[in-house]
Amino acid sequence: MRKHLQKRKNAGIIDFIEVSLDWGRCHKEFVVYDIEQDYFCRIFFDNKYRQDTENTPQKRLDFLEQKYKELEKDKSKGLYSVADEKKEVKEQMEFYKKYL
Repeated sequence: MRKHLQKRKNAGIIDFIEVSLDWGRCHKEFVVYDIEQDYFCRIFFDNKYRQDTENTPQKRLDFLEQKYKELEKDKSKGLYSVADEKKEVKEQMEFYKKYL
């Protein structure tokens, strides 16, 4: 899947980032912005290929901003795990803001 998305990104059709998931057997997902059709989607794998277009980008951005604020407050986890999570959430937020 990553190779396919990278080919489309190189052609200027889409832009995407790869992020890890918090649930299930899925280990990663791709957040994709289709430049030609102007829409976002999330592509992830479990037993079957699935694509989520229900979450609007603004809802997802609001959720990520809330999660980032919670991570800044949270001191119970290890320092490195919080820093990694904050970095990943910030990367996703920047991706959404770039195309909104």
